[in-house]
Amino acid sequence: MRQPRLTPTVKKLEPNPAPFFAWDRKTPQYYRSLRIGADTHLHEQIFSLIARVIPPENAGRQSLVVDLGCGEGALAQRLWDAGYSVIGVDKQREAFRAWGPRFVFADFDRPEEAEGFLSEWMGKVDLVVAVEIIEHLRRPWEFVQLCHKLARPGGQLVVTTPNVASWWSRLWFLLRGELWGFGFESWHDPGHVHPFTYVELEKLLEEVGFRACGVYLGGCLPVIWGYNWKRFLASLALLPLRPLMGGFRDGWVLCIHAEKPVNGESPNSSPRAQTLPPSQ
Repeated sequence: MRQPRLTPTVKKLEPNPAPFFAWDRKTPQYYRSLRIGADTHLHEQIFSLIARVIPPENAGRQSLVVDLGCGEGALAQRLWDAGYSVIGVDKQREAFRAWGPRFVFADFDRPEEAEGFLSEWMGKVDLVVAVEIIEHLRRPWEFVQLCHKLARPGGQLVVTTPNVASWWSRLWFLLRGELWGFGFESWHDPGHVHPFTYVELEKLLEEVGFRACGVYLGGCLPVIWGYNWKRFLASLALLPLRPLMGGFRDGWVLCIHAEKPVNGESPNSSPRAQTLPPSQ
């Protein structure tokens, strides 16, 4: 008989994605003049997680990282500067402005073509990074299969998507009947077409052959949010309900760290021990 699945231990990335109070106006951020196409602090948080999974001092340009949906290349450049060997992949050639990382064109909504462009690295990648890309794709299943094909046995995956279970998203659904960031306007800009809950994303990873190693919350979603007076009052009004909201209430972003099992291991078995220091 299949054992009941326990609620996952949800950890917070650093810096803290849920400060007690912050203005956080969601203004554009940059790394070495490269625009960060992600939420406040998310690239810093993802880099911190990657550095614990594959310490940069052990990388020595021997650890291959593929950044899928790299945009201008801000995260790819950050990883390159730390000593990783990095390939940035995106469908917008003209947007990529990083130096150091190699660029490869691929449109993930055409997975067969993308697989052809990336065939040289199939089964050889130490870490696949997919930050804020899967919710933009019309064929997310095939995208995750591509991630699995790229990763070597024992290779790692870090994938993120908007946290549709955050306190802000729940309030928005209560008032508007739609998930925050997935309405009519969001379909075209920023192009969000597929929301993921934790269960859906974790099961998708598991069914293509990954094994979840950790569940995290990232970005920035303050407990008391001073973005404007409406969000300030809304966050105050929800304070008494926070104890009832469960583990996914904080954080703008959901992040899952997964591993491709080595040959012969089951995706449902316990992940191999990771030497990660404790998170919040």
